[in-house]
Amino acid sequence: MMIKQNIDFKILFIRIIFVIIAVVLIMYFAKVWFTGSSCLDRQQTEVLKSSRSIQVISWQEAGNHYGEYVAVEGTIVAAYNSGKACFLNFHQDYRKHFTAVIFASSFSLFPLNPETFYQGKKVRIFGYIKEYEGKPEIIVKDPEQIESLE
Repeated sequence: MMIKQNIDFKILFIRIIFVIIAVVLIMYFAKVWFTGSSCLDRQQTEVLKSSRSIQVISWQEAGNHYGEYVAVEGTIVAAYNSGKACFLNFHQDYRKHFTAVIFASSFSLFPLNPETFYQGKKVRIFGYIKEYEGKPEIIVKDPEQIESLE
C-alpha cells in the first residue's frame, strides 16, 4: 500500500511540475509575441528620425501610405481610454479617420492618463501605417513615437 501511495505522489508531483513549466512557457511566448517588438520599434524610430529621410504627412493623407513608416502630423482633437487601449484621434469622426493607438501593455511607458496628456496637442506620430476596419492607424508602443510640436 505504501508503494502505491509513493507512486501516486510521484505522478502528481510530475504533473504539477509539467503544468508549471507549461504556464511559464506560455507566459514567456505571450510576452515575446505581444511586447517583444517594442525595443525594435524604439530603435527603428530613433534611426529613422535621425536619418531625416522620414516622410512627414498630414493625418488626412495617412490612408494613402499603408505599410509605410512615416510621421503623421496633426492635432489630437479627441481621445478615449477604454482601459484596454487609448485612442488618439485626429478627427471627431474616429470611425473613418486616422487614429494613433496605445495598448494597455504600453501604458506604463507613457504619461499618466495619455488621453488627457495628448488632448489638444499638435503632434507627430512615428510608425508604420496599417489598416484597421477600413481606416488608417499607427500602433504606438513607445513615447518616442510621439513628438510634441508645441
